[in-house]
Amino acid sequence: MVVFGKEVNFRRSVQANCEIAEICPDGDINKFNVLINGPYKTAQTAAARFMAAMSRAYEDYANFTDPEHKADPITERELMMLDGDEFNDLFLQALSVFADDGKTTVETEPVKKTENEAGEAGPSD
Repeated sequence: MVVFGKEVNFRRSVQANCEIAEICPDGDINKFNVLINGPYKTAQTAAARFMAAMSRAYEDYANFTDPEHKADPITERELMMLDGDEFNDLFLQALSVFADDGKTTVETEPVKKTENEAGEAGPSD
């Protein structure tokens, strides 16, 4: 999404998780939902800090992997200047990245077929 003339992207990283944990009750990132479901001002401010942290993580990673990339994350101040719909759309995008990056994935190899399953003749009775 383009905001104030710049493309905004998000990344979940250890850096972002640490920043997000700092704003959560008891410093526990698992309590993020409690924070964003709280009073309006607290929730919106937390959401802005969350998005800024995720944007910084993306931009820092992009700069780390490509030193030519000039990191330009969206700031909390810029986020607070958005209208409600833009803010919510961006927040949903950041939440999606946060949720997807937090999923446990397991890679498996395809099941090998036996000769009988592959349609080849097996021993006959």
